[in-house]
Amino acid sequence: MPTPSTVVDRAVACLLGGALGDALGSPVEFAQLEDIRAEYGPDGITEPPPQALLGDSTQMSLFTGEGYLHAWTTGNNGGPWRPVESTAAALRRWLITQQEAKPQPGVTGLLAEPELYANRAPGLTSLRALQEPELGTIDRPRNSSKGCGGVDRSAPLGFAPTAEMAYQLACQCAALTHGGVGGWASAGAMALIVHLLGVQQRRLPAAVDQAAGRVLREDVETAMALAEAATLARLGRSVSHIERLGQGWVGPEALAIGVYCALALPKPDQFADAVRLAANHSGHSDTTAAVTGAILGARHGTAVLPRSWLGRLELADVIERIGHDLGASCAGEQFNERRYLGLA
Repeated sequence: MPTPSTVVDRAVACLLGGALGDALGSPVEFAQLEDIRAEYGPDGITEPPPQALLGDSTQMSLFTGEGYLHAWTTGNNGGPWRPVESTAAALRRWLITQQEAKPQPGVTGLLAEPELYANRAPGLTSLRALQEPELGTIDRPRNSSKGCGGVDRSAPLGFAPTAEMAYQLACQCAALTHGGVGGWASAGAMALIVHLLGVQQRRLPAAVDQAAGRVLREDVETAMALAEAATLARLGRSVSHIERLGQGWVGPEALAIGVYCALALPKPDQFADAVRLAANHSGHSDTTAAVTGAILGARHGTAVLPRSWLGRLELADVIERIGHDLGASCAGEQFNERRYLGLA
């Protein structure tokens, strides 16, 4: 059985690993592979910038984690358990950071962090959806988008108490902004993989197979993409394999590319090479590298994260805190619940 400390360490590593992948891929997010190599050399981009800034997927992951923790602490202290509503409110708080220049007096939680008031090219689907008075649900979608903006913020929900709850919550929370089945089902599969790795300590191939089987009930596209990623990974690492999976602008492709890179380079000492592989292609480099980093962080824990990269990562202490509290909530360890109880 997993020990509580192991779950907490893997939750921290999941969030930090995703942030490192995001920071590595962000400078080349919209670039073609040939242009990446022309600028950075034949190996492409290999290190995060000296100031490794958070991308939009990490920003939204943090708010997702904060929203879930508000629901968990509220329920743990006798209040209602409303994780989807709490996550929706948290994502609306993230929207404030994209609309205002700095924190307002008296704000608490992540809204009090000035560095989060930065526009890092967030997806238009999320921006538009969160400005609407009514957010989407699986049964009542507000749009037909299957973009990757749901899957790239879903890792924190992998530390829900059970595998099925992780899957369901991630689907529902992604559907707040992304109404296409691929947009929310891929998010559910991502959270399920994270839960199986970080909480149940399953092996990565088995976790991917189980997620593919589960998501098949809702979305054949995501299930087939995961199956193809597993097949290609057995053939070794290659940018051509990534190209077969797509570019990562939609949820199923982003998840499949991230999973492929993790499966192709699964060992603890291959973390950096795996996120490099996930970042160096002609597609959504920051999201795919973030997915790979989160998966391998959940699989191996903080020991695999490059220390030199962590030293330059923006808000690393905040990311670690949210990760710690997510892991502690899942493992039954104590943490500062007051930090989340007062959030709107």
